[in-house]
Amino acid sequence: MSKNDMEVIMGKILKYLYECLKTGHEPDTAEISCDCKLFSIPYDYWFVIMKELIEGEYVSGLKLVTAKDMCQILPVGNFAITKKGRDFLAEREDKLKKFFDSPFLSILGSIVGFTLDR
Repeated sequence: MSKNDMEVIMGKILKYLYECLKTGHEPDTAEISCDCKLFSIPYDYWFVIMKELIEGEYVSGLKLVTAKDMCQILPVGNFAITKKGRDFLAEREDKLKKFFDSPFLSILGSIVGFTLDR
Protein backbone atom coordinates (compact mmCIF):
# COMPACT_ATOMS: atom_id res chain seq x y z
CA MET A 1 0.00 0.00 0.00
CA SER A 2 1.33 3.45 -0.88
CA LYS A 3 0.68 6.85 0.71
CA ASN A 4 -1.81 7.85 -1.99
CA ASP A 5 -3.83 4.61 -2.12
CA MET A 6 -7.55 5.18 -1.80
CA GLU A 7 -7.75 3.37 1.53
CA VAL A 8 -4.91 5.51 2.96
CA ILE A 9 -6.50 8.80 1.86
CA MET A 10 -9.86 7.65 3.20
CA GLY A 11 -8.13 6.80 6.47
CA LYS A 12 -6.49 10.22 6.67
CA ILE A 13 -9.78 12.00 6.05
CA LEU A 14 -11.56 9.88 8.64
CA LYS A 15 -8.71 10.32 11.13
CA TYR A 16 -9.01 14.08 10.64
CA LEU A 17 -12.77 13.94 11.31
CA TYR A 18 -12.30 11.71 14.35
CA GLU A 19 -9.73 14.09 15.82
CA CYS A 20 -12.08 17.01 15.09
CA LEU A 21 -14.76 15.20 17.07
CA LYS A 22 -12.40 14.53 20.00
CA THR A 23 -10.95 18.06 20.14
CA GLY A 24 -14.08 20.05 19.32
CA HIS A 25 -12.53 21.47 16.15
CA GLU A 26 -15.14 22.42 13.52
CA PRO A 27 -14.46 20.22 10.45
CA ASP A 28 -13.94 22.06 7.20
CA THR A 29 -13.80 20.40 3.78
CA ALA A 30 -11.03 22.84 2.80
CA GLU A 31 -8.78 21.17 5.39
CA ILE A 32 -9.14 17.83 3.58
CA SER A 33 -9.35 19.08 -0.02
CA CYS A 34 -7.37 17.50 -2.84
CA ASP A 35 -4.35 19.74 -2.20
CA CYS A 36 -4.20 20.24 1.54
CA LYS A 37 -1.62 19.97 4.31
CA LEU A 38 -2.44 16.29 4.93
CA PHE A 39 -2.10 15.03 1.34
CA SER A 40 -1.98 16.16 -2.27
CA ILE A 41 -3.86 14.19 -4.93
CA PRO A 42 -5.62 15.04 -8.22
CA TYR A 43 -9.09 16.55 -7.86
CA ASP A 44 -10.84 13.76 -9.78
CA TYR A 45 -9.26 11.14 -7.51
CA TRP A 46 -10.25 13.15 -4.40
CA PHE A 47 -13.80 13.46 -5.71
CA VAL A 48 -14.09 9.65 -6.13
CA ILE A 49 -12.80 9.16 -2.58
CA MET A 50 -15.25 11.70 -1.16
CA LYS A 51 -18.06 10.11 -3.15
CA GLU A 52 -17.22 6.75 -1.60
CA LEU A 53 -17.07 8.23 1.90
CA ILE A 54 -20.46 9.93 1.43
CA GLU A 55 -22.26 7.07 -0.30
CA GLY A 56 -20.70 4.50 2.04
CA GLU A 57 -22.02 6.53 4.99
CA TYR A 58 -18.57 6.93 6.56
CA VAL A 59 -19.21 10.69 6.88
CA SER A 60 -22.31 12.77 7.49
CA GLY A 61 -23.24 16.32 6.58
CA LEU A 62 -22.22 16.26 2.92
CA LYS A 63 -24.24 15.62 -0.20
CA LEU A 64 -23.04 14.67 -3.64
CA VAL A 65 -24.81 16.71 -6.32
CA THR A 66 -24.47 15.77 -9.95
CA ALA A 67 -26.02 17.32 -13.00
CA LYS A 68 -25.11 17.57 -16.64
CA ASP A 69 -21.42 18.53 -16.79
CA MET A 70 -21.29 19.26 -13.05
CA CYS A 71 -20.41 17.35 -9.90
CA GLN A 72 -20.18 19.01 -6.53
CA ILE A 73 -19.99 18.14 -2.87
CA LEU A 74 -22.16 20.41 -0.74
CA PRO A 75 -22.46 20.80 3.02
CA VAL A 76 -25.97 19.86 4.19
CA GLY A 77 -25.55 19.52 7.92
CA ASN A 78 -23.02 18.56 10.55
CA PHE A 79 -19.90 17.37 8.69
CA ALA A 80 -18.59 14.54 10.87
CA ILE A 81 -17.32 10.98 11.02
CA THR A 82 -20.03 8.36 11.55
CA LYS A 83 -19.93 5.15 13.57
CA LYS A 84 -19.26 3.32 10.31
CA GLY A 85 -16.31 5.66 9.68
CA ARG A 86 -14.90 5.01 13.14
CA ASP A 87 -15.28 1.26 12.52
CA PHE A 88 -13.36 1.67 9.23
CA LEU A 89 -10.47 3.25 11.16
CA ALA A 90 -10.52 0.63 13.90
CA GLU A 91 -10.61 -2.30 11.46
CA ARG A 92 -7.64 -0.94 9.50
CA GLU A 93 -5.62 0.44 12.40
CA ASP A 94 -2.64 -1.89 11.87
CA LYS A 95 -2.55 -1.35 8.09
CA LEU A 96 -2.82 2.43 8.36
CA LYS A 97 -0.53 2.88 11.37
CA LYS A 98 2.58 3.53 9.28
CA PHE A 99 0.75 6.30 7.40
CA PHE A 100 -0.27 7.94 10.69
CA ASP A 101 3.36 8.64 11.56
CA SER A 102 4.77 11.58 13.53
CA PRO A 103 4.89 14.03 10.58
CA PHE A 104 1.25 13.29 9.68
CA LEU A 105 0.14 13.54 13.31
CA SER A 106 2.07 16.80 13.77
CA ILE A 107 0.35 18.36 10.78
CA LEU A 108 -3.02 16.99 11.86
CA GLY A 109 -2.44 18.31 15.38
CA SER A 110 -1.61 21.77 14.07
CA ILE A 111 -4.91 21.77 12.15
CA VAL A 112 -7.27 20.46 14.82
CA GLY A 113 -5.42 21.58 17.92
CA PHE A 114 -3.68 18.77 19.72
CA THR A 115 -0.05 17.91 20.47
CA LEU A 116 1.70 14.56 20.07
CA ASP A 117 2.37 14.32 23.81
CA ARG A 118 -1.31 14.27 24.74
